Amino acid sequence: MPVSLQRHGAVAVLTITHPPVNSLSQPMREALWTALEEADADDGVTSIVLTGTGRGFCAGGDLGEMRSPLQQAWPGISNHLLPRIEACRKPVIAAMHGFAIGGGLELALACHYRVAQQDTRLALPEIRHGVIPPSGSQRMPRAIGVDRSLRMIVFAQYERADAFAGTSLIDTLCDGDVAAAAIDFAARIDQAIPPADALLRHRPLDRAESETALAAWRERLHAMPGSSALMRYCVDAVGYAVSAQSFDGGLAAAKRLHDQLAAALASPPQPELETPS
Repeated sequence: MPVSLQRHGAVAVLTITHPPVNSLSQPMREALWTALEEADADDGVTSIVLTGTGRGFCAGGDLGEMRSPLQQAWPGISNHLLPRIEACRKPVIAAMHGFAIGGGLELALACHYRVAQQDTRLALPEIRHGVIPPSGSQRMPRAIGVDRSLRMIVFAQYERADAFAGTSLIDTLCDGDVAAAAIDFAARIDQAIPPADALLRHRPLDRAESETALAAWRERLHAMPGSSALMRYCVDAVGYAVSAQSFDGGLAAAKRLHDQLAAALASPPQPELETPS
């Protein structure tokens, strides 16, 4: 089974198994959806832990499906899986080890809480594939701020999980079995608090600080030799998190930009995009 479901008392542990890097192929996405539905519907379950086997948590989208019908098939990552996680009646805890990359990190960002081994490598390197991280560009600034988010997104920078201790990105760090640490964390969650209250979508951004960071990045890229339009699109995507009237408004704008860029890659000549600011 690509996603197994095991009960540990009142905690349902969903384990992704898709060697070598637990990528989110269409069958994997469908299996994860089914497992989430089952765990969420079980009245004996109070919390859900999402983890991966092997070398790491999840490496995101399956590169073998890029520009194929399977990439667009139900359920999508941003359009279906992430909203399904956020809609769970029980808190979902991402238990990360090894790596959480691209859509894999976006998966964790949509969870209510995140537990990670100290040396887990985190990245949003979508720029290397000619696009921007649609949901990551909206949730990551709410977790670590605009400046640190753009360093990761614009330069496809990898960071260790322990670099984010004390931020909303990581709730607990551990050295050993991350699934066990997440189960222990689940036992300490106050069940009287509505799960939705913990979601990053509800974390406020410091408007003045965020706008200052965006302006600095635009100036930096304008002056930087070799900077690309795609880098500036990354800044625009994060900017939607700051300027939109709501989280969903920013996410919709980022998805439109992502889809335009993806269409440009798939169907030359490139469609005309809005000029990046």
